[in-house]
Amino acid sequence: MQRGTAVHGQFIESMPEAAALEQGREALAAVKAALYLSQHHCQKYGVDEHKCARWLSSQKLFGTTLGAACSAARAPAGGYCSGQDKYRSLDGSCNHLEQPAWAQGQALTAYRRLLFPEYQDGIHLPRGPKKGLALPSARLVSVAIAKDRDVPDRELTLALMQWTQFVEHDMAHTPTSKMVNTGTALTCCRPDATPLAPRHAHPLCQPVTIPQDDPFYGRVRARCMSYIRSLHAFRPDCGFGPAEQMNQATHFLDGSQLYGTSARRDRSLRLFSGGRLLLARRSGHGQGASRPLLPPADEPRDRCQVSSASAVCYKSGDVRANSHPHLAAMHTLWAREHNRLAEELAELNPQWDDETIFQEARRIVIAEMQHITYDQWLPAILGSRFVQKVGLNTPDSNWYRENMDPSVSNAFATVGLRFGLSMMQGRIQLFDEERRPNASLLLRDHFNKPNVLEDGSSLDGLVRGLATQSSQQVDTFLVEDLTNMMYLDASERGVDALSLAIQRGRDHGLPSYNQYRKLCGLPQAKAFVDFADVMSRQTASRLGGVYAHPDDVDVLVGGMAERPWEGALVGPTLRCVISEQLLRSRRADRYFFDNPDQPYPLSPEQIREVRKVSLARIFCDNANDVASMQPRVFSLPSNSNRVTSCANDDAIPRLDLTLWRENNV
Repeated sequence: MQRGTAVHGQFIESMPEAAALEQGREALAAVKAALYLSQHHCQKYGVDEHKCARWLSSQKLFGTTLGAACSAARAPAGGYCSGQDKYRSLDGSCNHLEQPAWAQGQALTAYRRLLFPEYQDGIHLPRGPKKGLALPSARLVSVAIAKDRDVPDRELTLALMQWTQFVEHDMAHTPTSKMVNTGTALTCCRPDATPLAPRHAHPLCQPVTIPQDDPFYGRVRARCMSYIRSLHAFRPDCGFGPAEQMNQATHFLDGSQLYGTSARRDRSLRLFSGGRLLLARRSGHGQGASRPLLPPADEPRDRCQVSSASAVCYKSGDVRANSHPHLAAMHTLWAREHNRLAEELAELNPQWDDETIFQEARRIVIAEMQHITYDQWLPAILGSRFVQKVGLNTPDSNWYRENMDPSVSNAFATVGLRFGLSMMQGRIQLFDEERRPNASLLLRDHFNKPNVLEDGSSLDGLVRGLATQSSQQVDTFLVEDLTNMMYLDASERGVDALSLAIQRGRDHGLPSYNQYRKLCGLPQAKAFVDFADVMSRQTASRLGGVYAHPDDVDVLVGGMAERPWEGALVGPTLRCVISEQLLRSRRADRYFFDNPDQPYPLSPEQIREVRKVSLARIFCDNANDVASMQPRVFSLPSNSNRVTSCANDDAIPRLDLTLWRENNV
C-alpha cells in the first residue's frame, strides 16, 4: 500500500490498533479451526455446511490455548471490576457487574448478531447467491441504483447528516486486516486498478470487480477496487463457529470517538492540567484564528492523505476525525466543549485535582451527547410518534437491564446508519453571520485533508453551513464524490463508498434483505414485485434487473431503497435495526446519564440541566465567532425556528454548572 492513494484512504477509515491485530490473529485461528472441523468431519458424514456451522457454534474453545486467549481478550483493562466505580471505563468494561465474563460492550470484542450469519461455506466465505456461482458485483449494484441526483431536503440540514455519522463513529469502528505475520498493510489490486494474479492475491482480499463497461471507471480502464476483509474477533461465548467481526470502538454511546478506548490513547489526548484535553494553538489567519484546534497527529502521512510530515492532520480519539471537513469541525467543537466545562468546573471546585475535573467534564460531555442523540436526533430519524411509542426517550424507574447485552449488532454497525451517505453534499457551502454563502468546497478534494480548518473563518463557515445548508434527501442517490471520487488521489481515481459498504456486508455474512424483512415483521418476498409494499415498483424492478433472486438482495441496498415510513427518514427495515440497537444501548448501559441505578448517579437537578443542552448551544459556545443560531439545528431556519442570538438563553438554554459545585452534589 502506498501513502496518499485511494487505497490508503480506505485503510485510514478502518485502521486497526496493535491490540486489535493481536486479538484478530488469535480469532482467525479459531475460525480456521472451525473451518477444518467443518470440512474434515461434517462433510465426511454428509452434514450440510450450514447445519454444521450451527452445531459448531454450540461447541466451546475452553480447555484449549485459543480458549485461554479468548478469556484473556475479554478481561477488563484493570484486571477486575470494583463495582463502585464512579465513572465509566474508557474501554467499556465493568458496565455489567453480574456478567463480567461477557465483556459486553467492551472495545475489541465481537459485534452481536440479529440473525445467524450466512457464509457461503457456513464459516468464513462471504455470502453467496441463492443460485449460481456469485452475487452481482457490488459496483454493478451501486451503478444500477445510486444515481447522482441533486434532491435537497426541504426541512433538514447537514447537521443531521453529521450527527448520524458522529453517532455511528461513537458506537462502531470495524478495523481491517493486515498481513498476519508481518503486520504490513495490504492492497488487493495492482496500482493501475487491475486484478492481481491469483498467486499474488492475499487470502484476506475480497476485491470488488469493476465491470468493463463501467460508466466512470471504464474510461480509465479500472477493473478492480481493493477490499480487505474485516478483522476477526472471538465469538462472544468463546466458541467455535462462523466468523465474527471486531468492534474497535466501545459498544456504548460514550464519546469514545473523542476520548479513545485505551489508557494509552487517553494519555496522548490529555493536557494533565486542569482536567483539559490537549489542544493546540495555530498561527492561522482569519477571525478566531487564535482559538485552539485539535493537536497534530503523531504520524500525519499515515493518518491523513498528505505527503509531508508537517502537513495538517489532527489527533482525536478516533483516527476518522480527519475524514472530511464537517467531521473534523465536529470533533473540534466537542474537544473545546470538554475544555470549556473543565475550566468552569475547576473554578467552582478549586479543591478538585486534574483527574476529578477531567472525569466530571467527560461525564457531562457524554451526557450531553446522549441527550442530543435520544431527545433530538432520534425523533428526526425515526419519527417522534414511533420514538415515543417504543419508549426510546421516555425512561421509567425500571429502565436499566443488567441482563441485557449492550453490544452493537453487526447489522447496525455495517448497515444501520449507512443511509447517512445519501444525505451528504458534494459541494460544501460556508456561510457568513447573515447566512449568506461566501465560499464553497468540493468534498472530493478534502477527504483526509483537514487543512481548511486552519483558516479561523472557515471553521465558523462550516459550522453555520451545518445548520444552514440542506442535506440531500434519504434515498438511493449518492453524490459522485462518494460513488467515484472518495479518497481521490493523484491518479484522479477514487473509490465507491457504496460498493465498499455492500462488500463489507457480504464479508460479514449478513443475511439478505429478505431475511431482515422477515425479522422486522414484513413478509418475505417471493418475487421482486413483492418488494413494492415498501418501495416503488420502479426501484423493485431495478433490483430485479441486477439481482437474480429476491433472496440475493443485500440488506443495505434493500434498506436504502425503502420509502420513508410513518414519519421516519428511513423505511421499516432500517428503522427496525436502528431502534433495536438504540433501545438496547440505553437500557443496557449502567452509566447512561439519567440511570439512577449506578454507583454515583447524577442528581435530578443535574439531569434537568443536561436536558437543556442542544447542539445549537454546542455550536454557539465552541465555534470561533458564531453569534447566532436557530434553536433546532437539525431543521432549516423557519418562522418557527428562527436564527437568534447565541446570547438568548431563553431560546438556546445554557447548562448551569453551579449544580456541580461539590457541596451541591
